[in-house]
Amino acid sequence: MLDLIAIEHIKQLKARYFRGIDTCNLELLRTLLAPEVKIRFDSPTYQLELNGLDEALAFYRTSFTHRRFGMHNGHTPEITVNGDEATGLWYLNDVFINLDQQTLLNGSAIYEDHYVKVKGEWLISRTGYKRLLEIISPLDPEWRITSKPIN
Repeated sequence: MLDLIAIEHIKQLKARYFRGIDTCNLELLRTLLAPEVKIRFDSPTYQLELNGLDEALAFYRTSFTHRRFGMHNGHTPEITVNGDEATGLWYLNDVFINLDQQTLLNGSAIYEDHYVKVKGEWLISRTGYKRLLEIISPLDPEWRITSKPIN
């Protein structure tokens, strides 16, 4: 039988994860990621592996700034719950603007997650994606890009 309550909690967890990334809210991310979290991003242009909460937070702190920012939309989750553990697949559509390199990335990927329930709360213990599509283009000098600065 489906554990619909757990599935809904995991959906909200992942939504907060995407919001935490895009706003570079490290305190929020700290509450979502397990201390031993493992993260892996695979793309045709980069591969990145992070181990542990401190390494993950350091990555997000330097990757999402007032000069590098994005929008991550995760949808169509496929979540399987087995007691205090769960897995999930999410379709990602994202935009990433890098003002330092003057580039715009539009992409899609499949996130593969593993979740654990600790003291009644779901945490992300493993996450990462494999890119399906990546379009990187120079920013158009005619564009006016505004963003709320990230703290």
